[in-house]
Amino acid sequence: MLLSVSGQVIPGTRMDSKGRFWSFAADGLSPSTTYDLQLSDPDGVVGDAWPLRTFPEKDAEPESFKLLAFTCAGGADGLGISDTQVFKPHAFRQKLFDAALAENPDAALAIGDHIYYDLRGNEHPSFGRNSKWMKFFSGWYFRLKYGSFDRTEAIIGTPNEDVLVAIGDEQIADLYGTRFRSTPIYFISDDHDYFENDDAEEELVTFPPDEFSRSAHKAIADLYYPPLPDGPEPQWNRNYGTLTFGRLFEATLVDCAGHLTLGDDARLIPETVENWVVARMKESQARHYALVPSHPIGWTAGKWREWYPDVVAPEGVTGVVTNELMTGVQGQLTTKAEKYLWQRGWWDQHQRLLEGLSQASQSSRFTFSGDIHAQGAISIEASSELTFDEPVVSILVGPVGTSDATWPSAARGIPAAQPEWLVSEELHATSEVNGFTVLEFTSTEAKLRLFACGGFDRSKGEDGRVQSVHELVI
Repeated sequence: MLLSVSGQVIPGTRMDSKGRFWSFAADGLSPSTTYDLQLSDPDGVVGDAWPLRTFPEKDAEPESFKLLAFTCAGGADGLGISDTQVFKPHAFRQKLFDAALAENPDAALAIGDHIYYDLRGNEHPSFGRNSKWMKFFSGWYFRLKYGSFDRTEAIIGTPNEDVLVAIGDEQIADLYGTRFRSTPIYFISDDHDYFENDDAEEELVTFPPDEFSRSAHKAIADLYYPPLPDGPEPQWNRNYGTLTFGRLFEATLVDCAGHLTLGDDARLIPETVENWVVARMKESQARHYALVPSHPIGWTAGKWREWYPDVVAPEGVTGVVTNELMTGVQGQLTTKAEKYLWQRGWWDQHQRLLEGLSQASQSSRFTFSGDIHAQGAISIEASSELTFDEPVVSILVGPVGTSDATWPSAARGIPAAQPEWLVSEELHATSEVNGFTVLEFTSTEAKLRLFACGGFDRSKGEDGRVQSVHELVI
């Protein structure tokens, strides 16, 4: 397979065993230049040509930059169980994408959960795991639709490759199509991209990921989306990176799942990566800087792998609590109960990162993320003992494919909320809604628009088109 870049022919590198997936690396391109791209094989051209523009040089002073961000686009096309819809149909998500691309972004960030196929060491997802009927149904459905992994075998070059490709084709290739081929897009990984939900129970703890989950994560990333640029180490280019648009904007992109640790020095990102992140905060020459972790700063849904100790528990409970998905547990978010296997070191790292971000000297510095299936914006004034002269803005950008069973209020019994140990002001009410965020930067202003596309109440017949827009200047 060959790629022509305005006449320069680039040979491809085959990424799979069957010749369906190819990677191309073109060197020597000029910055801020639009190139015409065309694929070909021995039989001739493949598809239509398309344009793609390179970014400015790192020391350039572009007048403006427009960035699209969204989260949780994965999931089977319209998967439902009885009268409950787990994920939105592709048609809904594609209308949302089309509305987002109509804003003509210069680049896009897909923040975590590009696929949902949670293994837990068996062939059933994490939801409904205490129901024998649900386990049977989900296991049967997954095996029929995608096949079954053999965890003792490699991914590429074995029958596991067919299972992986069946998942990736439906949840990534069929969903995105070629919509983003003229919009540079980077994919930040989170827990589901390692084929697990972040669960901790006495019988099973899903993270850190085992060797098979790491291999599956790398394989699906190698086949379906590009590596992250300018990270701390080349071997981590699927986990950490930097999005730079001249000296106007810089974002540090961080996977909070793949290398988390437990124990006395627990962290959601390794120490060397944390040091790199803090250095970028201090040293970045960009006018606007953003920290983009795969798991958000400023919200909790009582999940295990959060920066925060908040857990869903019945009133008055003070013992150890394990939150399980879709069990109908009634309760409220609290820090008086103990979240099973939650690590204090995660909070300590949160404090170091938030302090570094608050002290950054850019014209604007803030954080945005995804994972929690909601959209909103807050201004963090204090975090436990830390207080900030200038509050830190945090944004939930909005999910793409969430439906009945996967909103926090359905899966965990409570909507996402601010953690007890933070003091924050609500800039835009947190709402369970599908949507996306467009961030716009000039030399003098950072503005964001949160686009809500509905999807919580199916009786309204919302189809993925924009329902409302909220604008903030930060």
